[in-house]
Amino acid sequence: MNETVITLFGSIDRYWYNKNYLKYFLDKAKGQPVRLKVSSPGGDVAEAVAMSSLMSEHGNVTVEFISFNASAATILAFGAKSIEMHEDGMWLAHKCSLGIDIWGHLNADQIEDVIKELQNKKKSAEAIDLMIAQKYINRSGKTLKEIITLMEEERWMPATEAKEWGFIDKVIPGTHKKPQVTNEITDCFTALGLPLPVIASEEKPESGDKNLVSQIINGIKGVLSTGNKTDISNSNTVISMRKEFTFVNQILNCEGVEEKDGKILLTVESLKAINDAIKTANDAKTKAEHDFETANTAKETAENSLAAVVNDLDSLSDSVKNATDNKAKVQVIRNIVGKIPGTGTASHQEANEDNKFADIATDPINSFENE
Repeated sequence: MNETVITLFGSIDRYWYNKNYLKYFLDKAKGQPVRLKVSSPGGDVAEAVAMSSLMSEHGNVTVEFISFNASAATILAFGAKSIEMHEDGMWLAHKCSLGIDIWGHLNADQIEDVIKELQNKKKSAEAIDLMIAQKYINRSGKTLKEIITLMEEERWMPATEAKEWGFIDKVIPGTHKKPQVTNEITDCFTALGLPLPVIASEEKPESGDKNLVSQIINGIKGVLSTGNKTDISNSNTVISMRKEFTFVNQILNCEGVEEKDGKILLTVESLKAINDAIKTANDAKTKAEHDFETANTAKETAENSLAAVVNDLDSLSDSVKNATDNKAKVQVIRNIVGKIPGTGTASHQEANEDNKFADIATDPINSFENE
C-alpha cells in the first residue's frame, strides 16, 4: 500500500502550515498510510498540539524529520505512529516563549499594571512548559527534572542522541556509507557466540571473507557446524514435508510441516497457533470436568433424596419394607390404599354419574310407595 506524502517545510502558524492544512490532506488519505516530511524551526505551540491530535486520530502517520527541526515542530510529531529522522538532522527542545510588547513612558500605576500582566504571562508560560514537558515525558519515559533541564539548555542534538532520549524511533542513514558495528550489533553477536565483524579500513580494500556479510555467514557456520564443516551457503541438506502429524497440520491449516535434519521448522505464528489450540482444548477440558462434577453432585443429591423417601415408605409397614424393589413397594402401597373405603381408583367407579346411587335407588326399603 503506497504512502501519501505530505510536506511541511517552514514555520508552523495559523496562516499556512496549521491544523487546517494538515487536516485537509489527512482527510483525503483517510484509511491510508501517510508520511509527513518535516523541516521546520517550529512556531505556534497551539497549532502543533492540534496537529499532533489529528495525526493520532488518523492512526497511521509516520513523521520524517529532515535537516534542523525545533520547538513546536518536535511537539507535533508525538501524535505519529512512528518518528524517523535523517542522520544529518538536528533536534532542539526548549521552553516556550510569549510575545511581550512594552513601550512608552509609564507612570507608577501603569508600571504596576505591566508587572501584573507580566506575572500572568509568566504563569501561562510555566503552564505551557509543563504541558510540553509532559509530552516529552510520555514519549521518552524520562523524568520531569531531566526534560526541564534539557529544555533549559536550548541546544541542538543530533539524530542519534534524539533516539537515545527516546524522542524518535529510527535514524535514517545517509547514502554511500560503510557499515558500522554498533553496540547493538556487538551485543547480539556476543549473545549468539558469533565473531564480531571487522570493517575494512579505507586504506585497505575489503577482501574475500573480511566483508561484513561473509563474516556473518562464517560465524553462523561456526555455530551450526558439528564435526566436519558444512557450507550453509550451498547446503545439500534435504528438507522434507511431514504429513502424518494430521492434528498439527489441521491447526496450522497446512498440508504438512517441514523437517530438516530431524527437526521441525516452525514460525512464531505457527507456534502461536499451536499454543492457542492447546489453550482452547485445555479450557474445554476444564469446562467438561466442571460440568461432570456438577452433574455428579446433582446425581448424588437425587439419590440421597430418593433414599430418604424409601426409608419413610419402609416405616409404613413390614410389607412395604420387605418388597423386593422400589417398584414393588409402590404396588404394595397401591394395594393398601385400594382397600380403604372411598379411595377406589377411577377404574372402580361407575362411568355414568347418573348410576352413582343406583344400588340405593333399587333397595326395597326405598320403594315403599309402590307397595
